Amino acid sequence: MKTKNITQTIVLWMIGIIFLLPIYWLFVSSLKSDSEITRFPPTFWPETIVWSNYPEIWELLKFQVSFTNSFLVTVPTVILTVLFSSMAGYAFSKKRFLGKNTLFVLLIATMTVPPTVLLLPLYFIITKLGMFDSLIGLIVPFSVTVFAIFFTKQYIDDIPNEMLEAAKVDGSSDFHTFFTIVMPLLRPALTALIIIDTVQNWNSFTMPLVLLQSEDKFTIPLKLALMAQDTVAIPWSKILAANVLSLLPVLILFLSLQKQFVAGLMAGSVKG
Repeated sequence: MKTKNITQTIVLWMIGIIFLLPIYWLFVSSLKSDSEITRFPPTFWPETIVWSNYPEIWELLKFQVSFTNSFLVTVPTVILTVLFSSMAGYAFSKKRFLGKNTLFVLLIATMTVPPTVLLLPLYFIITKLGMFDSLIGLIVPFSVTVFAIFFTKQYIDDIPNEMLEAAKVDGSSDFHTFFTIVMPLLRPALTALIIIDTVQNWNSFTMPLVLLQSEDKFTIPLKLALMAQDTVAIPWSKILAANVLSLLPVLILFLSLQKQFVAGLMAGSVKG
C-alpha cells in the first residue's frame, strides 16, 4: 500500500510539473533579453534578469488603458451572465411553462453551432443596435450563455422541491425564493461559473477584434496581437512580460476561489 501511495505521488508530481512548465517558461522568458530568448540551446534561467521589460511594456502598450477596458468588459459580463443564466436555469428546472422541454433542447442544440458561424449575424445585430466600437457591445450580447444556463440548471435540479414549496407556503415570492434560497445553495456552482466565464471573457479575442475599431478601446488580447504583427523585430521579451501581467488577475482569482471552484465542480457529481 505504501509503495502504491509513493507511485501515485510521483505520477501526480510529474503531471503537475508538465502543466506548470509552460507558466514557468513564460515567467522566466519575460525576464530575458530578446537575444537570449531566441538562443539555442535555451537557458532555463536568465543569465541577466531584465526587469525593465515590465515597465517598458506597460508604457509601450498603455497597459493601464487596455487593462481597464478588459476589466470593464469582463466584470459586468460575468455578473450579468451569472444572474441571468441562473434565473433561466431556475425556470427550466423548477417552473412549468408551455414548450419548456422543446425550448431547452433547442438551446442545447445551439451549442453544437461553431462560434464563427454566428460571427456575421452578431456583427450585423450589434451594429444595428448602435453598439459597434463600444465596450457595451462586448457586454450586453454576451450577458447570458447557453452553457451557463445548462450548468446552473444541473445544480438547481438537486434542490428539493419540498424546500421551495415550503417557502411558497410561507408567502415567499419567486424572486424572494430565488435570491434567498436558491442562490445561496448555488454558491459553489456559481463560483465555478464565475472562474470559467472570467477566463473566457478576459481572454476573448475574436469578438473584440470584430467589434472594436478605436485603439483606445482595445482590450489586452488585441493590444498583444498588435505587437505580434511587427514583422521587423518582434519584442518577444516584452510580449511575454505583457502576457504575465494579463495572466495575474485570472490567476489571483483562481487561487483565491480554488476550494469553492473544486467544490462547485464536484457538487453535482453525486446524486441522491
